[in-house]
Amino acid sequence: MFLRASLVASAILAAGPVIGFVAPALADVTDDYFIQALDGYGMQYGTPEKAILVAHSYVCSQLDANPGQTINDLVSSVASNTNWSNADSAFFTGSAIAAYCPQYKSIVDAPPPPPVGGPENIPIS
Repeated sequence: MFLRASLVASAILAAGPVIGFVAPALADVTDDYFIQALDGYGMQYGTPEKAILVAHSYVCSQLDANPGQTINDLVSSVASNTNWSNADSAFFTGSAIAAYCPQYKSIVDAPPPPPVGGPENIPIS
């Protein structure tokens, strides 16, 4: 489930600001692209101003406070503090990172940690 969240977030970052949907005019181009991404995905996020505030004040602030946090932990935290599914939270988190705190893009691209207490390299036959 969290691998899927990481893949969704990676796809968002790879797409960058090339999303061509119409959104209400906001304060700047970054805000417009962020809201266009959410609208294009079909996400229900409330008002654009609230979505932008959550992206800044929660996603980026969480990363500023704990830059070593994994994407899975951050997506899980966003999901638990909103009424969004893990998929929606992953999309929102990836979009927020791409738009407002791209210095943390590396957490989206990081491979998932190995399972705790389980074998790490099992040959598939």
